[in-house]
Amino acid sequence: MAVPLRRSAPASAAPAAKPRLSLASRRRRRWPLAFGVVATLIVLAGLLGAAVFHTQLAERQLRIDALERAVNAERERFDELRYRRAELRSPVRLADEADPLGMVRGDTGEFVDVDPWLVARQLAAAGVVEDHTRRVIIETDPLEQFSDVKRVSAGQP
Repeated sequence: MAVPLRRSAPASAAPAAKPRLSLASRRRRRWPLAFGVVATLIVLAGLLGAAVFHTQLAERQLRIDALERAVNAERERFDELRYRRAELRSPVRLADEADPLGMVRGDTGEFVDVDPWLVARQLAAAGVVEDHTRRVIIETDPLEQFSDVKRVSAGQP
């Protein structure tokens, strides 16, 4: 495809005057300075936040350490009390304490069976039973009282 050529103005025409060129004033962009200020503020805020976080963390660790020391002290106290209790309940100590009181060691370790009728009669004669409800026993047949006790205790001796 052939492109037609443009013809320039006739040579006899006077050359046109060159346009005057001048420097345009350069506009300064302020965003690099603003960006630097904002970035600096963000970094400073981050450092301040990290310092506050570290301070809070250190305070909480001190509190945790104090609580752990208190727990360890209470554990030691508990162990001492448990040891003291074991000493107080030891059969040797009990025997040593019983001797001055005129107590002697029992011959057997067997339990004595008590007739339920005797227990019921004794309770009826006493009239009051010391329990959580502080109920008064009504004067009824001892066997009826015994059955009431068995009913409440679900057959446990």
